[in-house]
Amino acid sequence: MANITIYKVESYNAKYFRIFSGVYNDFKTNAATDYNFELEPLAYPNFIKSIEDGLLNCLILFEDDIPTGFLVYTTLISESLELNIIHCIGNENLNVKRKLLLEKFIEINKHLMREKVITYPMLGKQATFIHDIENFGFKFVNTSVMGFNLTDITAINKTKEIYIPKLPHDYSISNWKTIYFKDAAEVIHQAFKDSSDALFDSRFTSVKGCKDILEKITENVYGQFLPGITKVLLYKKHPVGFCFANLTNEKIANIPLVAILKKHRHYGFGKIMLKQLVDNLLTSAITGGWALKELNASCDSDNLAAVKMYSSVGFSEEYTYPQAYYQKAVS
Repeated sequence: MANITIYKVESYNAKYFRIFSGVYNDFKTNAATDYNFELEPLAYPNFIKSIEDGLLNCLILFEDDIPTGFLVYTTLISESLELNIIHCIGNENLNVKRKLLLEKFIEINKHLMREKVITYPMLGKQATFIHDIENFGFKFVNTSVMGFNLTDITAINKTKEIYIPKLPHDYSISNWKTIYFKDAAEVIHQAFKDSSDALFDSRFTSVKGCKDILEKITENVYGQFLPGITKVLLYKKHPVGFCFANLTNEKIANIPLVAILKKHRHYGFGKIMLKQLVDNLLTSAITGGWALKELNASCDSDNLAAVKMYSSVGFSEEYTYPQAYYQKAVS
């Protein structure tokens, strides 16, 4: 008689501290290669503390009482229900295990799903789960990660030689100032409220939500904010566009957001801000002794204008991934 594997999924409990460590550390070891993680995941004790402090939620998959997988999610970073990672050891029955974890996640969060969007960046090998997760009602935005190699001297020299036209009359570019905060929230809202980003991050649909995004950028939640590198497009001294910059870690810089009001688009202002940002970042890295290797940004793969903007100043597509999202149907 064939052995039958008994699966169960339970929320993390302190009694699982020792037996769960091996599964988590397997994920930690493979986070960069299997899931394109830029930051090293938390050490196991710190990860557990984040669960105990209510910052993260963790579901554990057991096979015959042995932990072999887990799912992590949070509700605290944004207005969305953020599914961060689904990881299982090995490849045997992989999607069966993922489905069990996802089913438990949905069961636990049924009440939140009535008011929150579920967002799930399916990085790396998680993309093989796309057809199964589609059966749960998820939809997808294909996301491109654009990168600029800050160690490639040839690419840097080519970027320095890119011709940037003089700004039209009444336009100028400034660095970030805190007095721009209110205007920035409004510009971000107007620029993104009808975009694909709003499908999986509902904060873009309101000025209040955009203020939350902006606070997290400028208060170092998404990385160390770089106000002296961040660019602001002014029209008659009034902010109409923004190109933000931060440091993900000591080796990677990131552009979390580029936003320009619609009536000021199609003049190449995004490219101009981006070019100035790259030039300033390179100068600051040299003078400040930063060990930066890469500047990156993410955008909708179907947003050809955004892809073209990044490519025009030396960025290239590093990889793509499906950004999954679930929205309750409006009755």
